[in-house]
Order: sequence, then C-alpha cells, then structure tokens
Amino acid sequence: MKKWIGLLCVLGSVSLWAAPQKENTPPPPGIVIGQSDRWETVYLGSPSLEILADGTYVASHDWFGKDSGGRRTTIYESKDQGKTWRTIGEFPRQNSGSLFRIGETLYSIGFCKPGIPGISNECIAIRRSTDGGRTWSTPTDAQSGLIASDRSYYADPVPVLFAKGRVWWQIDISEKKTPDQPWPWFQTQIISAPVESDLLDAKNWTRSNIVEWVPHPCGKGWLEGNVVEAPNGELNVFMRVESLPAKTVARLHLSSDGKVLTYDPAKDLLDFPGGSSKFCIRYDEISRKYWSLTNLRLPQQRGVRSTLALVCSDDLETWEVRSIIYQMPLDFGNENGFQYCDWRIEGEDLIFVCRLGWYGKNFHDSNYITMDRIPHFRHRTRADDALPFAVPVREEK
Repeated sequence: MKKWIGLLCVLGSVSLWAAPQKENTPPPPGIVIGQSDRWETVYLGSPSLEILADGTYVASHDWFGKDSGGRRTTIYESKDQGKTWRTIGEFPRQNSGSLFRIGETLYSIGFCKPGIPGISNECIAIRRSTDGGRTWSTPTDAQSGLIASDRSYYADPVPVLFAKGRVWWQIDISEKKTPDQPWPWFQTQIISAPVESDLLDAKNWTRSNIVEWVPHPCGKGWLEGNVVEAPNGELNVFMRVESLPAKTVARLHLSSDGKVLTYDPAKDLLDFPGGSSKFCIRYDEISRKYWSLTNLRLPQQRGVRSTLALVCSDDLETWEVRSIIYQMPLDFGNENGFQYCDWRIEGEDLIFVCRLGWYGKNFHDSNYITMDRIPHFRHRTRADDALPFAVPVREEK
C-alpha cells in the first residue's frame, strides 16, 4: 500500500480546514479566504486587500478557468484582523481589480467586459461601495464608471497611489500583437484623477501618452506597472518585465501633471529581485523605505513562483532581499506557487493576501486565496528566512 506523509513548516497561522486539493497533501499556509471546490477546472486569482477606517479587512479576488462561470469578483470581510472571513458581496463582468478607499468610501478599479453595444468589451472600470463592499455601483457608461472604454485595455490589481492630490493607476493596452511576438505585447498608460473628484466620471481622469515596450534581450515585454513617488518627488512607474532569470524591471518617468510618460531602455532597466512576476511596491513612512513581496528566483530553483520574498529599497534604485517568507524546496518544480500578493501595513506588521497554487493543477491555476501576517516586518533579516515547506513523500508499505 502506498501512503502519503506530509509535514508543513509555515510562517504565522495555518488553516486547519481540509481544502480542495490533491488528496493527502498538507493544508496551505496562512488563513484561507477563498478556495476552489473544483481545483482541476476552477481557479482563483487577482487578490486585493484594503483596511477600512474601522479596522475591517476587505479582500477581493476573481475567478478563471473553463468552469468558473465567467468573469466576476467576490468580496470578503474580516472583523477580527483576518482570523476569520466571510463573503459579503460579488459583482459580474469585472475582474483583476484593485481595492482602495477614500475616507469611508471603498472603490474597486479593474478590467471589465461590459457587454454593451457600441462600447469596447475590454474596458477599465471603477465601482464604488458606500457600505463596506456589500453593494457596488454598476458601470454602464462614461458617467457611471467606464473610465477607459475606447479601445482594448487590460489591468491587474496593482497599487493605487495617492500623491500630489491625485489618484494614480497604471493600465495595459492589449491591442498590439505581431507574428514574431506570440507573447502579448502590452503597451502602458497612466491614468489619474483628483482625489476629491467624482471618480466614476471619465471626464475627471487624465491619461498619459501610451508607451510601447522596446524589444530588448532582457525580456519579452512588460505589464502590471506600479506608480510610485520617488524620494525626489518624481513619479515613476515600475513595470514587470517578462524575463528569466526574473531580476529586471523597467522604470518609466511621469510628468507631475500625469500627461507625459517617458522611457529609455538604455538607462531605465533596473535590477529588481523577482521582477518577472506581478509585485506591489508601497512606501512606508516609518522606515522610509519602499517594500514589496516578490517571486525571487533562487539559484537552481525549478519552480517559477515557488519562493516569496520580502524586499525593500531606500531609493528605488538598489533593492535588498530582506527575508524569505515562503519557499518550496529548490528541486520541487512548478506544482505550487505563492504569487500576486497584495499587502498593507498595520502597525508593526505587514498583512498580505496571496494567490496560491497549492497541490492543485499547477502553480498558475491557483486553487486558494489566503491571508497571512509578517510580524515586525521592518526588522526581519535573512536570519529569519522561512525554511522550505516539507513536501509529501511516498512511503512503500
């Protein structure tokens, strides 16, 4: 008889809920927010996280896969700092959304397929909730949330930046494809609006010029950018570069009025640990550092997203791997992945939500959305690296 034996080393808390995954494998790390009940055909992606003014955590994710029932976003809340979660809302035809709040109002901005005649079916749309995520506005035109609907757009849950009295966000344009470029060749654009304006009205949003990826040996293209304010006050955009060995990002420069976006591949390709998978960069006022959770590629590592690392920078130029948060053994392969993390700072801790492929179909077709906490994250060092997860092994009887 063959028997599976699994042990698990984790950071923080562990869900004891028996999850839909391959039989006789360990529970996932962290606390389960959402899970697939059909891990072979239904997947969860694009997690986002926000903390409301009263301390409530709100999380969102979308669904994909042939049996997922179409594009939709599910909303969850936790009233006990992430220990337990419950579903509170859902909206259709929109996915890959970023949650953010202004005062008591919650927003989700993302990719939308509105299915409205005369309007692009690949839009950028924003929804508003005034009850903590239970109910949401419906984008039907340029006055109610379809803020970019004139061509084929795409988006993922990258950070929303508040700077210079405006809301800033990066979007991808997916129209350009060439026969010798099978990987989607995304162009990039920045949109912004005054914080105090009606964000559902497209006329309040300013768009930058569109910038194309310049073919380069370092990678295939870019997408999923982060707008950040540099130490000198300049607005930069850090783009994920699809490449191996996963250590490059592209930095673009944005004018203060949000209209002029520039890029020079001769000087704007930077070293960044884990730059080939989506990341979220945010600034921490206390440490005066920029932080991110990235998919670091270790030497001899087989899995594409099987290491999750906490990285930081003082100046956006030089990045330090501060600590490894999750990792699979180097030779494990591509079955598991810790990816697309969104995060917030709460006191001394960094809390994050994760798109987790855990003993499901593969790392990409993720079967969980989880939440975990990095206590005293500002003080972590490589001495605090998490050990590799122990994996199930077959034992002959």
